[in-house]
Amino acid sequence: MVKGSLTDYIRKIVGKAEPYLPQVPKPKRKISLQQKLLWCGACVFIYMVMGQTPLFGATAPEFDFLAFARVIFASQQGSLVELGIGPIVTAGLLMQLLRGSDILKFDFKRPEERGIFQTATKMLTYFVIVIEATVYGIAVYGPNITEPSVLAILIGQLMAASIFVVFMDELIQKGWGLGSGISLFIAAG
Repeated sequence: MVKGSLTDYIRKIVGKAEPYLPQVPKPKRKISLQQKLLWCGACVFIYMVMGQTPLFGATAPEFDFLAFARVIFASQQGSLVELGIGPIVTAGLLMQLLRGSDILKFDFKRPEERGIFQTATKMLTYFVIVIEATVYGIAVYGPNITEPSVLAILIGQLMAASIFVVFMDELIQKGWGLGSGISLFIAAG
């Protein structure tokens, strides 16, 4: 491995940031199927409620230019899940492309390398959330908002809701539920 490579840089950043990243712990004991179904149901219910909760201070545009992708990204226009699973999918895809093209060199046979890769993906997801929420808030809702403070609140809502979606996805993936949160949200949508 080349000294000072991008992979080494990511390892250093992840090593320093990981203790400060909030995460869902794995269950300490085996979770029954009934409990897993309960957790999945709770996450779907919360996601559906978020999908019906309108963004404060926003008026949804008359034309939904992303209507064709709403099912794929499990999103609802004008709601807390406006971004849906888009940031999670985008960050995961970028990391997989970087690894697949050997720009990032992680050995997935080693559990610690997989952990670093997953944490780096999670950090990139948070970065994508900030970018998408800001751009989406300004480009889609910004023209209809006259107060900068209302726009800031709207962007904050998009960020907070998307981070909560990341936590629900992580909850399902860590063993509290069945399968993947992303698949669950798409199926529920």
